[in-house]
Amino acid sequence: MTSPFDTKFEVQAKWYAIYCKSRHERQAHERLLAKGVETFMADYETRAQWGTRRRKVKKNLLPGYLLVRLDKTVQLYYEILQTSGVVKFVGGAWPRLSFIPDEQVESLQALLSSEQPFAEVPYLNVGDKVEVMAGPLAGLRGCVFAVKERRSRIIVSIDLLQRSVQVELDSSLLARK
Repeated sequence: MTSPFDTKFEVQAKWYAIYCKSRHERQAHERLLAKGVETFMADYETRAQWGTRRRKVKKNLLPGYLLVRLDKTVQLYYEILQTSGVVKFVGGAWPRLSFIPDEQVESLQALLSSEQPFAEVPYLNVGDKVEVMAGPLAGLRGCVFAVKERRSRIIVSIDLLQRSVQVELDSSLLARK
C-alpha cells in the first residue's frame, strides 16, 4: 500500500531576475554558467557612434539584470547570491521569489536571436505621469490615459478649471516623471 507521502513531486524550474553590480552582468553570467546555473543575458549587437566613428557594440537589453532558471531550492538560491557580482534576487525574498513567466523569456530570446530590428520603448502604465522628450511637443507633461501598441494617449489637464485635452503620441517620445 502506498502513501500519498511516497510520491515525489517534480519541481519545475522557473525564470528569476537577479540584480547585478553595475557593469558586472557579463562576469556574473560567466561565473553562474561555470557553476552550472542556466542563465540568460539579453545581449544584442547594435551600432554606436562616437564622434564621427560608428562601431558595432554589444549591449544588454536589461542593463543591471540577468535571468536565471532554477528550481526553487534554498541551496541553489544561496549559491547564486554568493556569486561575485550578484547583488540580490528581484522581487520577493525567499521563499516567495517572484518568477518571470516562461513565455515572456522565450519571446525575448526569439526576438534577440532573430536579428530583426527593434526599438526599445518605455514601459508605461495607465496613470503614469509622463513628459514628452522630443518633437514639437517637447516639455509637455501629462498623464497616460491609454496605451495601444507603440502609441500612448496622454491627457493634459487644468485641475482647477476641470478641463482636459488628449493627444496620441509615439511611446518612444515619452519619459516617466
